[in-house]
Amino acid sequence: MGNQQSLEKVEHVVKEGINIYNQIKKEQNQHEQTTHYTSTTHVTHSTTTTTTTNYHPSADIDDDQVYSDLRQKAHEEAEKRNRYYDQSQQAYQNGDGAEAKELSNKGHYHDKLMKQYNEQAADHIYAVRNQGRPTNEIDLHGLFVKEASEKVEQAIQRCQASGQSDLVIIVGKGLHSPGQIAKLKPAIIDLVKRYNVSCQPNIPNPGCLYVEFGKGTGDLSWLDRITDKFVNDQCIIM
Repeated sequence: MGNQQSLEKVEHVVKEGINIYNQIKKEQNQHEQTTHYTSTTHVTHSTTTTTTTNYHPSADIDDDQVYSDLRQKAHEEAEKRNRYYDQSQQAYQNGDGAEAKELSNKGHYHDKLMKQYNEQAADHIYAVRNQGRPTNEIDLHGLFVKEASEKVEQAIQRCQASGQSDLVIIVGKGLHSPGQIAKLKPAIIDLVKRYNVSCQPNIPNPGCLYVEFGKGTGDLSWLDRITDKFVNDQCIIM
């Protein structure tokens, strides 16, 4: 009886270990994709590595201390998350499924904290940058691609509901990372198609996107031109 229970326990651990391993591999792929901890609108050049580095805000977010502190905390949590995921994978490879699971759970915990700090930072800087602006104008400085997409979608819905004819989106004069423009491009295309709006760059000023309602999706070939220029390492105006 005892041997049967021991065998069942071993089988359970093995199966659990396989599930953990598959989850860890998924997390490791996400880890590799987010190794360069940069923003959508050239806010940061920090790197998510296993060594401790500081978060460096860009001058174009006015050195907001609350924002910088929150991004720094998020960055530190990302580093802790990645270390625990790395250790979890190593533990599994060493045959210790229980340790792998415990380390993976710790990684999840720090991932949750990272997201909370990033959300607080995004909400704070967005409120600061958009205080007193017209209802059809938003400033996205300081936001990551996902954060910016959510704010743009909210603004589009608000403008359409209130009968606005257009929306001006301030994104900044230069996106310093090819990876970020690669993420921003599909986000813009998705929003344009879903809400059937047109979008053009540098209107009314450089560093702006001009969205018009009720005129169809229009021409988005300018996104390809921007991407091509980044491939050639040219700093262009968004």
